[in-house]
Amino acid sequence: MDIASQQLWASKLSSRINDNTIDKIKRIDRDSDLYKASVEFESIFIKQMLNVMRKTVDKSGFLDGGFAEEIFEDMLYDDYAKKMAENASFGLANLLYEQLSSAD
Repeated sequence: MDIASQQLWASKLSSRINDNTIDKIKRIDRDSDLYKASVEFESIFIKQMLNVMRKTVDKSGFLDGGFAEEIFEDMLYDDYAKKMAENASFGLANLLYEQLSSAD
């Protein structure tokens, strides 16, 4: 094997490795985005569930914060939903991710 053929072989191998590496990186990015979207969906689902649950609680009227209280509660429950989704409390994001990633 002469030097020219070795260099040609090395460049082909290098380009093949680079192509495979790039494909893996793209797949990781796509999978990462898919998982983030699954967690976000779970967060929205939990938020809707918490809103419905909150409507079932009677208010005593002792403290009436008005519109500011409603905004605060909405932001609080939004944060609760995000934390619950990030901690995989329900597992919905994992199920969605597995289902959607196997569809590819």
